[in-house]
Amino acid sequence: MIMNLKNLITADRIEAMLQTKRLGRPIFAFWRIGSTNTFARDQAMQGAPEGTLVIAEEQTRGRGRMNRSWESACCRGLWFSIILRPVDNSHRAGLYPYLVGVSVAHTIEEVTGLRPALKWPNDILINGHKCCGILAEADFSNGRIQYIILGIGLNVLHHHDDFSHSLKHEATSLFLETHLHFDRVQLLANILRKMEHQYMVVQTEGFEPILKEWKQRCPWLHKKITVNQGDQWLEGFFQDLDSDGCLLLRVPKKGIHKIVAGDLQN
Repeated sequence: MIMNLKNLITADRIEAMLQTKRLGRPIFAFWRIGSTNTFARDQAMQGAPEGTLVIAEEQTRGRGRMNRSWESACCRGLWFSIILRPVDNSHRAGLYPYLVGVSVAHTIEEVTGLRPALKWPNDILINGHKCCGILAEADFSNGRIQYIILGIGLNVLHHHDDFSHSLKHEATSLFLETHLHFDRVQLLANILRKMEHQYMVVQTEGFEPILKEWKQRCPWLHKKITVNQGDQWLEGFFQDLDSDGCLLLRVPKKGIHKIVAGDLQN
């Protein structure tokens, strides 16, 4: 891989491009780290302020949902975590990944002209292939959110050979879909600007506008799906999302099942 040193991710370049008041301040920028979410969680436990950004050119132990690993090729993507400290009830913590999903989808559409699909619970797809995943981890006290770590992994400059054999037919990147090279720091600044805007919407209007848009971008809504919950598979119709972001699965002759966690298979 030939690196353009001018396009490397540094704290100085991020600060120069930020258009936010809160998100992305302060910045912890690394060349290599185990996991941005793990580092962000440690910082949050030590009192790091809302908006703290942790980003790296490469993760050696990148994490996805359900203890899965996340491939984080060096200098190819955006691997970052944001600390939020919303004044909110713990049962609403599952709503914040929807805020991220809508924000990233907005940004991708803005810079590529493509319309990403949002797949429950936290995937972003382009032309049926995954380009972004979101990992949310939270801490609670007395029924309230103390902090939420929102980890984002976005494939930006990947070529096919940058993916492992198991992902070559499942994953994609912005480059593969457009054949364009993107400035990842500018892309990051755009995502954080969108996230901050959506966060302000939540504080004034609640999550209803975000859930409404998320559902508009989800082609599986009102379709027959299968949900894998590890020890069981459920088939039914994706009826809706409830006010806490749980999937409502309508199973014939068995009514509505509220799905808090799982994987949508089709």
